[in-house]
Amino acid sequence: MVNQHFVSTETEDEIASEIANVWEVLGRRWSLLILKNLCTNEVVRFNEFKKLLPGISSTVLTDRLLELEREGLVSKKIYPEIPPKVEYRLTIRAKELRVIFKELGTWASRWKVPRITTTDARAAR
Repeated sequence: MVNQHFVSTETEDEIASEIANVWEVLGRRWSLLILKNLCTNEVVRFNEFKKLLPGISSTVLTDRLLELEREGLVSKKIYPEIPPKVEYRLTIRAKELRVIFKELGTWASRWKVPRITTTDARAAR
């Protein structure tokens, strides 16, 4: 009997390559924060992003939203009004990131807890 936990159709190199491809998009400055805000707020308009992300320029925000839209992570809805109303939301595919953000937040909370250094550990003995 074959242990199904070890059966995979992808090699470790293929998985590493896929992770690198994903990180190419998510690793860009502001991308994760844009996606995190969309996970928290179902729909966000452009100027709301500007308030939620202090320090981001309009140009960079436009570029990141366009990249995330091209990658199928963000959808944009334009309402035919003057001035135009544009809303951004996560795609169904990107909603899976909610679990990852939750886990990343848990890990980050544990990571920021003061770590014991080797000197501290010896002094405690």
